[in-house]
Amino acid sequence: MARFKRTTIYLVIAALLIGTSTAAVAESLSQEQDNTEIESIMRWQGTPAEGMNEHWAKRLFQWGIAQNVINGYPNQSLKPDQVVTEAEFLKMLYRAMGMALLNASTAYDPSESWTDGPYRMAGYYNHPTVGDNNYSMRLQPITKLRAAELISASQGVHYTGDDAITYLIGHGLANSEASSSEQFDGDSTFSRAEALQWIRQFALHGKLKMHKRPATPTDRSLLPALSNTPIALISDFSTEPVTHEDFNLFGSDDFPGVRFGDMKRTVDERFGDSEEKDIFNFDTYPLISAHFNTNGRLDAWSINSFTSDKSSKTPSLRTKKGIVLGESTLLDIINQYGSAGVTSRGIIEFYYEKVDDSTYHDISIYDPIQNIEKVYTIVFIVDDETKVVFDVMASSFKTVLEDF
Repeated sequence: MARFKRTTIYLVIAALLIGTSTAAVAESLSQEQDNTEIESIMRWQGTPAEGMNEHWAKRLFQWGIAQNVINGYPNQSLKPDQVVTEAEFLKMLYRAMGMALLNASTAYDPSESWTDGPYRMAGYYNHPTVGDNNYSMRLQPITKLRAAELISASQGVHYTGDDAITYLIGHGLANSEASSSEQFDGDSTFSRAEALQWIRQFALHGKLKMHKRPATPTDRSLLPALSNTPIALISDFSTEPVTHEDFNLFGSDDFPGVRFGDMKRTVDERFGDSEEKDIFNFDTYPLISAHFNTNGRLDAWSINSFTSDKSSKTPSLRTKKGIVLGESTLLDIINQYGSAGVTSRGIIEFYYEKVDDSTYHDISIYDPIQNIEKVYTIVFIVDDETKVVFDVMASSFKTVLEDF
């Protein structure tokens, strides 16, 4: 069972990194040198955001496109500054929560509008909309108040008006520095870019799980108390510096850990011969899985909470920044590594490029990468319910593309 769960986790990571859930594509190019030597260079094309090179929300849209949260209009324009409609906001919110919905440009039954899917879903989950029985209202701008009622409903509570706003502010989900419903300005509208930023906050708080709204109003005594000090927003894509040490694995005093570049014989001496190789060519040990390059040096490792050797004596495995398997949470990861790595439900992945002076610079996976051989990644998977880390992987990006 442990090996099955471990393989399932790798499949999740592989699907994410290789791009089956994103618009990013890797291509292999061959380049001739000195007429005798062929060098293979891997390039990563990233996720284009048409016409947004100078826009403040470019990375938000790259993330939204990669995670299938948002798409362009039939002419490929993204219109980030256009006021968002109720139908558009519904589709963006539900897609972010993993629901499959048609694009406006996708072929479908001519008798059905692309808006029908989101409204059927809203009806099933008892989420409040004004366009359910009025098609024209679906294409009208949604106000921040209506969005607050819809969002709070998606979290499994039934609040309206100022109560819905209070719920979001108190839980840090309002995408606003407002500390009261008056400051929130519920009658105002907002743009497609601002809608995407709002949904990004849900991802950063680990709230992208759909819930039904109760049929009866939720007890107002359960509303959070608001202070005069607004709850600080989490930055959309913040990062923290790393060094080579951050790609090593640490443990308790009696656990020597592993280091990037360790020889396979060194790892074998610490853990014994590996049990077997998994489908991704990782050597599996009682506590870790490790990948070795053609020179026999470690270029990737993974740990998870499903190891077959769990006991009271199992060392507390951790990263250099102190993220502990089975203890640390999504918020701990954001505090130590930044928010840029949050991609989708439960997946947090960071990318770094090693530069000529051997330091590491964070980079965006949504932008083109000219040489993936200089890129390294650290990936965390957290439980949807508890937000506790149950898998960690550090790897060269080349290993991910070649062996996953």
